Amino acid sequence: MRRLLIFLFIIIVCIGSFFFYQDYIKQHQLNNQKMFEVVMAEKMRELYDQAQDWSTPVAFDVHDDRLSGDYQKMSAFLLGYWMQNVEARNHYLRELKAAKWDTFLDVERLDRDRTENYKETTQMFVEVRNASVQYEQQRQKIYLDSLEQVKKMSIQQDLRQTLLTKLESNLEIDSNEDIFSIEQQIIEKAQAMFDLLKAHPWQIKNKMILFHENAPVKKFNTLYQEVLKLNSQMNKIKKNNTEILEEAL
Repeated sequence: MRRLLIFLFIIIVCIGSFFFYQDYIKQHQLNNQKMFEVVMAEKMRELYDQAQDWSTPVAFDVHDDRLSGDYQKMSAFLLGYWMQNVEARNHYLRELKAAKWDTFLDVERLDRDRTENYKETTQMFVEVRNASVQYEQQRQKIYLDSLEQVKKMSIQQDLRQTLLTKLESNLEIDSNEDIFSIEQQIIEKAQAMFDLLKAHPWQIKNKMILFHENAPVKKFNTLYQEVLKLNSQMNKIKKNNTEILEEAL
């Protein structure tokens, strides 16, 4: 009888320990999940603040000792993914600045460059297009490398699926909402404007470009207005993205 009672006691203790352990695991996961949200909010705010100054490379630590296990891996992965994208974007912007892309429509610069057979502006387009190609290739590489990394991560299946879904949704961006896509449209409009400047005689008057012929005037003005419209669309997207991110943080 005594042996039976001891045996039953052992079984009860084992069952109790099992459920206690299960509760501990669930509570640990819940605490880790809550801390994951805290860490991601703080880190994304830090990354967002750094991203505003695109003139210097991003210096950012993706690791945080407050997390452990799968959530630590997820946090490091997501922050690393976004850091790579931010740095690729900022490097692209630095390349555009180095090419003096922001001075393309500077009338006095164009007038000086005309005497040199538009050597500077021609080189500007070469550098801008090269920077665009490299940036697009880098964006694709970051995505594909990250996709492979997720597939090989030793984390729970549901968490891996969450990461894959996030990556896929990030890739499927409407071209009308993709700033880079709009920038490429602006480059093509600018190229068309440049072609008109090279093909037709013009002069400066009141810091404006005046063509000697009527034929190119309407085309040039239409292209210029389209560039302004695209710039406005791009600025609106940037503003909306900033507001959404700030609300989330």
